[in-house]
Amino acid sequence: MWSGVWSLALKCRCVYVFIAPVLVFRSGSQIRSDQYQEQGMSQSESVSLSAEVATRLEEEILHAKRKPGDRLDERQLAEQYGVSRTPVREALQRLAASGLVVSRGKQGLQVAKLAVADLLDAFSVVAELEALAASQAARRITPAQKEEMIKCHLACEEAVKSGDGDAFFTANIAFHNLISVASHNRVLQEQLRRLTVKTSPYRRIITFQADRMNKSIPEHTAVMEAIFRGDGQAASDALRAHVTLLGEGLSDLIHFLSIDTDIVQR
Repeated sequence: MWSGVWSLALKCRCVYVFIAPVLVFRSGSQIRSDQYQEQGMSQSESVSLSAEVATRLEEEILHAKRKPGDRLDERQLAEQYGVSRTPVREALQRLAASGLVVSRGKQGLQVAKLAVADLLDAFSVVAELEALAASQAARRITPAQKEEMIKCHLACEEAVKSGDGDAFFTANIAFHNLISVASHNRVLQEQLRRLTVKTSPYRRIITFQADRMNKSIPEHTAVMEAIFRGDGQAASDALRAHVTLLGEGLSDLIHFLSIDTDIVQR
């Protein structure tokens, strides 16, 4: 059975799509400007447009196109996305409420930085939530999701072979996201989505550390095989171990990251 599944997967390419309610990749710089007219826009359309802007900003933060500490100028964003300043303002307010955007007084709005203590706590929570997702995915994953997971895993392997860190990072996000989706737990998916966006810029740095990509492949394999055989405990344990920052990775992370260093003494 496995040989048949793998041979099928080898003929496919991984499609990096985030299934609702998580992020969906888009192309182009403008956001539905051809569908909405700023004048005479209904209230529901206005809310929808601000949600589109917020999602676009989240995507850019997720993929490190906007890094922690980057300034967010309302006027520039409106010009970039081809919308008025109102939906941009509403989107920034939404992201500020979720903690992704912060106000720095005269410096204006910025992509939030995580203090080291907060970053470590965030990774701890992500590890537990993803472990729960893996456990539930082992019971609930569909055949189609299994095939998609294999595709994403193969894309990670191909990126490692070619030494393409950017491709690996994208495939890795898709792999982890698919586990969340396969849990069929919408509350869990939403919490993971928020934390994934917050921690993604830092997770990206870990990805580019020496040999991190190579180590991820057997770790992904252990998670995937446990999910496929329906072993929730093994899947949970494997994913928790994969996400949890180990001692050497943690010291490297703190050394390389340009983040606030107000570590809480514990």
